Amino acid sequence: MDALLKELPIHQSLARVFGALGQDSFWRTLVDTLRLLVPLDNALVALMRSGRVPRLLIDFDSKGSPDEHEELAHYSAGMYLLDPFYQAACAGIADGLHSLDSLAPDQFQQSEYYQSYFRSVVGGDELQFMINVDGAVLGLSLGRATRFDLAEQGRLLCVRDWVLAAMKRHLQLVPAKESVIEAVAGDLATLLDRFDARLTAREVETARLILQGFSSKAMAQQLGISPETVKVHRRNLYHKLNVNGHGELFALVLKPR
Repeated sequence: MDALLKELPIHQSLARVFGALGQDSFWRTLVDTLRLLVPLDNALVALMRSGRVPRLLIDFDSKGSPDEHEELAHYSAGMYLLDPFYQAACAGIADGLHSLDSLAPDQFQQSEYYQSYFRSVVGGDELQFMINVDGAVLGLSLGRATRFDLAEQGRLLCVRDWVLAAMKRHLQLVPAKESVIEAVAGDLATLLDRFDARLTAREVETARLILQGFSSKAMAQQLGISPETVKVHRRNLYHKLNVNGHGELFALVLKPR
């Protein structure tokens, strides 16, 4: 009985989630319920479609950061190109609860994107409930400054099925609105073309993998070449763009002006 009483707030909040299906309050109610299971610093709902800029639908930032809107504008302006969850959505991903660790490149946390952008906007770790809908992926992002431990991930896995079911049902109940066409997504090749550096296709691909946070070994596996050849492409890329390393490459190509 004591255990049931301890869980009473969760059951009460779950009832509010079901009551909010199809209403504007649904996402807020769902996030508030998840916060009873694990502490969160922020949450965001986004629609991700291959070849399109992600559409940010709902944002809950418990930090109340004054730079929040500017940071999200930077995301839509190009930072999304390095987002592991966006990359996974475009490549194809199953419905479920997905972790940053399961999707990110092997040196993601050493990347300039993580150090100078992701960590300040999302935090140190991120989980997403993701569902496929009409050729796109809808993601409910849960961010936090500290890492989600295994026990916390386990609690969220326990509620995964009803969270995904509630997300799908909510979308079915939301009154149809005039369709919004997401802006066509750019790519790193287009961004690099601005510098008239005459990069080869391999050098462009190398730049993309460097910025995403792949190690030389992982890049070699991705490209089907040797690590030594990767180093040659990296050296030629840096020389043509007149940069001295990963940080300067990021600042040149993607850092907001």
